[in-house]
Amino acid sequence: MEKHTPELFLDLSEGAVLSFMGQSWRIIRCRGMGRCAKVYHAVSSEGGAQLAIKAFRREEKYRLVFIKEIRNLDAVYMNRHIASVLGSFTHKGHPCLLFELLEFNLKELHLKNAAVVETTNPNYLSLYLVQRLLEDIMKCLQHVHARGWVHADLKPANVMWCAQEGCWKVIDFGHSFQEGHQDFSQIQSFCYQSPEAKTWNAFILQHSNAPRGRKLSDKPQSCTSAVDIWSVGCIVAGAFTGIKLYEQGDVVPGGCQQCRQKDCETLKCECEPLIEAIINQRPIDNHIPKINDIVTDLRDLLIQMLQCTFEDRPTASACLQHSFFTHKLKPSYKDLLLLPTRILQLDNVTNDQEKGGTTGDYTDIIDDLREECEKFGIVRKIVLPKEEENKNKAFVEFEDALDCENAQRGLVGRQFDGKPLLATFYPIDDYRSQILGTAGGC
Repeated sequence: MEKHTPELFLDLSEGAVLSFMGQSWRIIRCRGMGRCAKVYHAVSSEGGAQLAIKAFRREEKYRLVFIKEIRNLDAVYMNRHIASVLGSFTHKGHPCLLFELLEFNLKELHLKNAAVVETTNPNYLSLYLVQRLLEDIMKCLQHVHARGWVHADLKPANVMWCAQEGCWKVIDFGHSFQEGHQDFSQIQSFCYQSPEAKTWNAFILQHSNAPRGRKLSDKPQSCTSAVDIWSVGCIVAGAFTGIKLYEQGDVVPGGCQQCRQKDCETLKCECEPLIEAIINQRPIDNHIPKINDIVTDLRDLLIQMLQCTFEDRPTASACLQHSFFTHKLKPSYKDLLLLPTRILQLDNVTNDQEKGGTTGDYTDIIDDLREECEKFGIVRKIVLPKEEENKNKAFVEFEDALDCENAQRGLVGRQFDGKPLLATFYPIDDYRSQILGTAGGC
């Protein structure tokens, strides 16, 4: 295994200052490190803008990786569910890409979840969180695959939450390729490799290690967008159950024994009893309406996504049309705390008498809330809904998600008109579709 040679990485200490894009930027911390690059969180000294710096190793082959990632991103850009590229520069021989700063990745969400959920297995996510995760990734893949490209390295670390836009985004397109023009290199990460990717990677490894002149096995068929569907199946199964679906050696090249017996149509892929077993082990919240139907639909979708025969897997568009997404799941209080956004939901803002009050009463409440909330940042709008479901609530739309997070921490438990406030975040899409226009606001 290749060693991470420290001097070949850009080593930036906390507080270091870099100049690019006509500004000075201060390094806050290192966000992560991979085989090719380190990622740093930086903040502008002029105005407080924040971004992520992906600094590649300085050897020539990693400069080519940098160029490849730019090319790949150029082919699939302009989608809400892909991390935005802000620019590039070179520092001390290290090529660097600039990205929007994202909140946390899926691996880190599991750690947050464990801190707020009291269960025997705190690693699994709620059905609401699983559905939201799967929908956002599939919307990304629907766009990427429609352009004829394959991501080829989907895993929990490459799926990140964007608080500013309130959605999951996919990062790291360094292994991506145009379908039909696959690079002569390995794809996908251990535990998320499809059977056909295993076959491809084994051939690449054999070719790389073969002595000159030795006859090699025939080149396998190039991989397709179906490898991404497999990886997402593994990600979602792990999110729902709290455990990895497959370990490194569990999936074999070419698929399971049952799927390799092409002449026997009665044999089921071995993923089917496996998914059945792990889903049955997961405790189910019987308070959710139609919970058994929801779990059954999720099970069916996962089985389709994890078929060893890649032609049998659904496309991203077909996945989004699956009956699993007809269930409109609602977030719990804990779910709302786990996924920060620009929208702050405040409970205990009004009482029953005030709900039937005059326009002046509403104006007074909104003015008081605005005074409190603007201590944390710019407030775009405050809404007091009229419908019974959101009785006694207010929704505060901040300009910046970081200000909203500070407001949530600062306001929760505070007394407002003699009552303690409950403060959580609220999904941006739901705010736009369900809250705006329902009541007085300004």
